[in-house]
Amino acid sequence: MGRPLLFIDFDGVINQFPDPKVMRRQGTTDWMRPDDPRRAAYATDNWFRPDRRERLLVHDLGRRFTIRWNAELVARLDALDADKWWLSTWQPETAQLNRALGVDWPTVQWYDPTTREGIWTGKRRTILDALAQNRPIVWLDDEETTYNAGLAIQATPHEAPVLGVGPDSAIGVGRPQMDLVEDFIHDPPAGPVVRFETAGDGHEGHWGF
Repeated sequence: MGRPLLFIDFDGVINQFPDPKVMRRQGTTDWMRPDDPRRAAYATDNWFRPDRRERLLVHDLGRRFTIRWNAELVARLDALDADKWWLSTWQPETAQLNRALGVDWPTVQWYDPTTREGIWTGKRRTILDALAQNRPIVWLDDEETTYNAGLAIQATPHEAPVLGVGPDSAIGVGRPQMDLVEDFIHDPPAGPVVRFETAGDGHEGHWGF
């Protein structure tokens, strides 16, 4: 197998959308009821709490957006021995993302920003096309790593393993998920196996090898 490929979405993966109440309380959870489902998501052993923030101008919308991320998470992604690619609707603005995050990841041109052609199918098509390279693939996306996407990957001939990770968009990639990605990149499983670990889309949160 060749060098692994890592396809990275931005919103809900690196850019977090935490619960406003959690943010107002400096990311703590001790104020929550014991049965509050948010406790597990925002636990220190699960959440890369955001420690960076910036406002970026999205030119085609003429608006500025606040982005929040965790520097440790970005550093661990950047350190992976893999070819890293942005696969995000921020496609026209990834030069700004690279500058803000301190990385230099190239961008997959998967849709037409003017006509929006490919916006609904381009991400999955990118992954399916990449299977032909017979290189291990990691796909990080909070919306597109669905059960049906996994079935489409399984049904497409390929020789190398695929790991899909679908984070909870409130917190982005969690610590256990990042550990899983690092293990996969360091020692990919043999064969064309497929594994998805997702925050849930109406199916099991994990399946595969």
